Amino acid sequence: MKLSSRANELLHAFDEPGCPVCRLTADSVHGYLDSLVYEYVNKPATHMAVRAARGFCTIHAWHALERINASGLGIALLYEGLVRNMLRDMGEVQPGDGRRQLTQAANALKPRAACPACEHRDTVENHLLRNLLEHLDQPGFAGAFGQSAGLCLPHLRLALDVGGQTAAKVQLVAVQQAIWGQLQVELAEYIRKSDYNVNEALGPEADSPRRAIALMAGIKNLR
Repeated sequence: MKLSSRANELLHAFDEPGCPVCRLTADSVHGYLDSLVYEYVNKPATHMAVRAARGFCTIHAWHALERINASGLGIALLYEGLVRNMLRDMGEVQPGDGRRQLTQAANALKPRAACPACEHRDTVENHLLRNLLEHLDQPGFAGAFGQSAGLCLPHLRLALDVGGQTAAKVQLVAVQQAIWGQLQVELAEYIRKSDYNVNEALGPEADSPRRAIALMAGIKNLR
């Protein structure tokens, strides 16, 4: 079977540190926000999505502001419309108003849709995990995955929940257990060498605590 474009992306990501799905998803979300702020900021659909979500979620709002170069104008365009429409939906509230005005204002603050960047992230994760499962029956692909850092715990959970053959999911778990087994050995070695009675330099296990966090929690600020 020929590798799909997503599977090829995964294959190349296997050579990089950390969960390959985290890495590719984070890159895709960054590209999505970059395009949204620069290329699609004047599209009505973009404004409607941001307004319905009542703005980006905390992670993606700060990502758009701080990591998309010179995005101030794009943010201003999106959020001016958001604030203007939210104020209109809330209605004017004056001191002494009653429950009706308060209820209208409170309802207007509630999001009507998910953060568009979160929706993009979820779609990308789903496609990547499905492609991972679909290609695990290919020895070269499976072997490269076995030599990688493997999936983080959040993405392993997601992989077992998406559609796919049971056999592929069983193979995924078996490979993942082998990867985590090696991590556990390195963590134990790190602990042993940290004993003040042991005078041995740290080797490959030196960064195992950091890798353990990355593989149990996933990449920072993806969610």
